[in-house]
Amino acid sequence: MLQLDLQQILSQALSFLLLLWVLRRFAWRPLLGILDGRRRQIEEALQEAARGREDLARLQTDYQQQLATIDDEARKKIQQAILDGKRIALEIQEQARAQAHTVVEKSKETITLELAKAKVTLRDEVAAMTLAAVERILQRKLDAKADRQLVETVLDELDREPSPV
Repeated sequence: MLQLDLQQILSQALSFLLLLWVLRRFAWRPLLGILDGRRRQIEEALQEAARGREDLARLQTDYQQQLATIDDEARKKIQQAILDGKRIALEIQEQARAQAHTVVEKSKETITLELAKAKVTLRDEVAAMTLAAVERILQRKLDAKADRQLVETVLDELDREPSPV
């Protein structure tokens, strides 16, 4: 049944060994070199990916620290702006109070001066009216100098009395 031909087995074995030798001599090393190169590329790519992940983690940490710093600075600037605004508002209020006080004082001075002017004017008018009335009553003119002195004496007495105003 099985007929084994020794010559055929030997020739096939020799062919197989020759094929192995040729493959080992010409194909095995280049194939191993290609496989080794591919393995190195894969390892380098994995190492590069690991470095990339580390860099990414480091950058993410730096980014979060920068965000925290920026938030702190923003809060500080906002608080400073609020304090500045309050300080400016107080300064404006103080200036307004000072100006209002100045205006009130000037108004009081103006009123006092106007009141003094009015008193003088009223005194002169009363003196003139009194002279006119006395002149009409007497229908004769006494000494003008003496009349004037009499009227001024009466007005001085009126000035000494407390004023209803």
